[in-house]
Amino acid sequence: MRTRRIRQGLRRFLCGGVLLAGFGLRASGAGDDVRTDTLEQATVTAVRERMRNTAQTGLIHLDNKKLTAGYAVFGSPDIIKTLQLLPGVAAGNELMSGLYVHGGDGNDNLFLLDGVPLYNISHFGGLFSSFNADLVEDLDFYKSGFPARYGGRLSSVVDVETREGDMEAYHGSFSVGLIDGRLQLEGPLCRGKTSFNVGLRRSWLDVVTTPLIAYANRREDTKVGGSYAMSDLNARLTHRFSPTNVLDFCFYWGDDYLKAGLDYPAEQGAPAGSGMHVGVRWGSLTASASHRVRYSRNLHSRTVLYYSQSHSRTAYDFDLVSDQTRLRMDDNDASHIRELGLKSDFDWYPDDSHHVRCGLSFQYHGYHSGRQFTSVTWQDGLQADRQEDGESADYRSCEPALYAEDEWFLRHNLTVSGGLRLALFAPGGRAWFSPEPRLACKWMPGRAVTLKCSYTLMSQFAHLVSATYMDLPSNSWMPATASARPMLSSQLAGGVYTIPFRHCTLNVEGWYKTMDHLLVYNGSNTFVPPITAWEKSFSEGRGRSYGMELEAGYDNGSVALTAYYTLSWSERNFDAVYAGWYLDRNDNRHKVNLLASWHFARFFTLFANWNYHTGNRITFPTHEIAEAGRSGWYVYDAPYNTKLPDYHRLDVGLDFLKTFPRGHSFKANLSVYNAYNHLNPALAFLEKDETGRFYGKAYGLVPIIPTLTFTYRF
Repeated sequence: MRTRRIRQGLRRFLCGGVLLAGFGLRASGAGDDVRTDTLEQATVTAVRERMRNTAQTGLIHLDNKKLTAGYAVFGSPDIIKTLQLLPGVAAGNELMSGLYVHGGDGNDNLFLLDGVPLYNISHFGGLFSSFNADLVEDLDFYKSGFPARYGGRLSSVVDVETREGDMEAYHGSFSVGLIDGRLQLEGPLCRGKTSFNVGLRRSWLDVVTTPLIAYANRREDTKVGGSYAMSDLNARLTHRFSPTNVLDFCFYWGDDYLKAGLDYPAEQGAPAGSGMHVGVRWGSLTASASHRVRYSRNLHSRTVLYYSQSHSRTAYDFDLVSDQTRLRMDDNDASHIRELGLKSDFDWYPDDSHHVRCGLSFQYHGYHSGRQFTSVTWQDGLQADRQEDGESADYRSCEPALYAEDEWFLRHNLTVSGGLRLALFAPGGRAWFSPEPRLACKWMPGRAVTLKCSYTLMSQFAHLVSATYMDLPSNSWMPATASARPMLSSQLAGGVYTIPFRHCTLNVEGWYKTMDHLLVYNGSNTFVPPITAWEKSFSEGRGRSYGMELEAGYDNGSVALTAYYTLSWSERNFDAVYAGWYLDRNDNRHKVNLLASWHFARFFTLFANWNYHTGNRITFPTHEIAEAGRSGWYVYDAPYNTKLPDYHRLDVGLDFLKTFPRGHSFKANLSVYNAYNHLNPALAFLEKDETGRFYGKAYGLVPIIPTLTFTYRF
């Protein structure tokens, strides 16, 4: 009898094991390239293990929950501002979408939205980023150790993937913030086969400011006008021919419009009509079709055909009317970049010790910039003089590339990832060939300790032509030419990643990076550089950056504490500017970010971020030379020779989240930017007191900003 019971128990155990194994194969086998519901704890663990166990250094993975939690400036979660908190990243100007990674110039970051390059990544000059966090599934952010499948930029890769729509049920959300609103809808078009996910954002600054300006002008002789509007649209359509054959259509459209003007009253006896006006419009558009196929458990591919464009147009007009004379001046500037691309990537697991990736891509670029200036003078109602001046530049280029990389698991604790990317850039009449080796190694001497190192060589064939360091619509992209060679960067990085205690992580990374063929503007103080022969207004030089990053974290599910510290140097060497190395504008020697969250009640979560970094740098004269009968002139010992006061601020946020039956929820977020109202320096000037002594004076612009946002999900 006892033997019979043992046999029955063994049979039940084996049957249960077979059923569990079958379920596991069905949930994670060859046929399933779709996201299924999993336990949240398992998801968090998988994300942590991916960041720790991948061979690449400098990789940070963020999911939607991480991107949308905490405080939100003006009530809108922002991907770029989340990345600015990370170590090794400088933010540049306050509230802007600057991303200066490991000493980069800000125009050397590759932004991918569903695999499509995005050139304009900000609204309102950088106040908002172009990524709608409501639709983002996750993102991978690389600061070093770039895999061979990425190329075209020097400093970082931000790979953003939007979320597929629900195949079985309809969902959505509606959010109302301080200056914008968001609407998101998703659901099936054909249950189990086709789904959609659509998100729309729209600011209402124009709705608020237009009546206020009209009211302010009602008793004024000089009329002031102004309006700004921002909107963008994300859409994703997914169709499953089968569990192993999936087709995605992705679309993004973003648009900004800004106008301002002054209309002066008529002088005595003179007709009205004097005034000045400016109108600026800029935006982006991307469209793609992506085909994902899983041929077997060991082989799958993704092919993307896409179109991407970025455009801007700026128009100024100035009217001066007197008794018998009228002068009108118009200036129009336009810039476009269009890209048509096709890329195909393959993932292959030939055996348990290799993960091979390979692929090829082809990109066709079209660059256009134009400027038209007109000046017309009327005398007694008749045209007396007309002057026109304009310039334009058009470039066409092709950029084919192919790559191969192999992640080789030599032993259970040793992994080597090697790859090579071959890129060719042909702007017409000239071609550059760029071999880019990539190498990364990971060694785990113990279960709680991981050591990594990597080497990457990157090239960039496009230059951002700008007379300032700000992200303005007047900036334009130009391809590498014979006088402006492609930029190159070489980076060596390494780190130690540990789990010293339960719920704790401690990571230390270091890097050394060199950059060649960088450009700096050397022209006159004009708002926009020349278009034709633009290379003559720029000088070529090089840069270097090195430093160390420290990350310490604790997370037990209800309390999460994270501390980031960066010690870094960023330097430049341009012979046309200065004989020797000098510190870069964003050389922030020390950077500290302290982040905390506390889920202290059933419906409430409290967030706090404290940010500190040594001040940005500006150029001040060190001597004044005065001559008899002439005004004095200044002497500068080096560029960016003065450090602004250190930057620090505290941001806090409080979430109230109430969940209702059938998956509905209501969320209220109270965010306070710069909670203790510290005016950090944004501008600085050199002034002279009564004794003739010079002193610097800095001005802060951004005070405390409270925001209340309401979100309803259904």
